[in-house]
Amino acid sequence: MIEVWGTRVAVRYGDGRLVTTPLRADNEVGLDVSVAELARVALATTEDGLLALLLFFRSADHVLNGVPTERQPVPVFLETGVRAQAQVLVRAVERDLIGLRRMFPPRPNLVPPQPVPGPDGPQRPDVTAAAGRMRYVGNSLPEIALLHGCARPDEYVLELAQAGHEGVPGLVAVTTLRLLFVSTWAVYEFPVAVVTGSQILTPPGKVATLRVSGAGAALDFLDWEAVDFVRVAEALRLACEIEHADGSIAQSLPSSADLFGEWQLLVERRKLGMVEDDPFRRRAVGIMLAMPG
Repeated sequence: MIEVWGTRVAVRYGDGRLVTTPLRADNEVGLDVSVAELARVALATTEDGLLALLLFFRSADHVLNGVPTERQPVPVFLETGVRAQAQVLVRAVERDLIGLRRMFPPRPNLVPPQPVPGPDGPQRPDVTAAAGRMRYVGNSLPEIALLHGCARPDEYVLELAQAGHEGVPGLVAVTTLRLLFVSTWAVYEFPVAVVTGSQILTPPGKVATLRVSGAGAALDFLDWEAVDFVRVAEALRLACEIEHADGSIAQSLPSSADLFGEWQLLVERRKLGMVEDDPFRRRAVGIMLAMPG
């Protein structure tokens, strides 16, 4: 629970709700709103020296004291002496708003499996499944055998592809934590956490190249065709998504196109005499304040 106390009003935030309590009988009615109803919050200083906590609601039709907000921010006035506490409260609300807008895309079960007995020792089911999707698995049997032993128990092996790297034939593998190049001479690893991108290059008449960038370096893996590299690149994108920032932030405010449509409708209604001057100005300001940027 975060509390900000002024001489006129107290603001409390906790359990996903923002509550204001008037401290004098002549104060306005207090608020009790869910953070899920808000688009954003901000602090501003008024001309008369007060601190205003501005509440922007997600819907223009949100009704407060019987009147729609029409995208206008709802101010909660405090003294400037409590700015530090108010900033803490705003940051807490913003963190929760980000959490509410985070969407987790559906994914397959990526829990690292337990090895199972095999003819040549323990084998990992995720390595076996990825090998089964390779174009020419028979070319990489020694490297696949090595991968069964060097895959860590805290990672899931996503995809494999035969590849050459710096003149050495081998196997490129993507796990949820690492990019691996496995050869019969050595195993090299590149943490997914530092990967910034990948691309597949297919120059006419030349071999396909999978180029992985990160940590100020670029690694090139070569194969005769790009078929397996497509799967590896997609697996690397998924691993980066999981490692860097799982999920994505959904847009909470209306788009510019939506707001432009609202503006056109508002202007048309004003021309037809359906909206008076004061409501027109109020709604127009609300639309401008909601514009991205």
